[in-house]
Amino acid sequence: MTNHFLERAKRTENLTSSHRRAKKQERELAKSTRGRLVPASGARDVKGDVRVKGVVRIEAKTTKNQSFSVSREMVEKIEAAAVASNEMPVLVVEFNDGNGRKLKELAIMPMYALQTLLDGQK
Repeated sequence: MTNHFLERAKRTENLTSSHRRAKKQERELAKSTRGRLVPASGARDVKGDVRVKGVVRIEAKTTKNQSFSVSREMVEKIEAAAVASNEMPVLVVEFNDGNGRKLKELAIMPMYALQTLLDGQK
């Protein structure tokens, strides 16, 4: 094997099951929302994991645990990126079985985003 493949193998061998599941989750979200994956998962200028331009900015999280803690910082980060582009911020949390199988998935959004959605139903 070349050094490139050995280095890549070393990087992935220490990943948790949730880390390994995260990329697949992002691809699935992009497909189901008809959005696009954000290059480098927001590590560059554009923040978030999935984006439906002009509509929604999604930060994806996945866990095999029974609970997931949402911090104000986490919400404010995706909110700042979304609002700057006139998009609604959404945090999608996936609970999985630790073997890559999705058990439950939920979307978390600020109340004003939910209200905007509901107002559009009138």
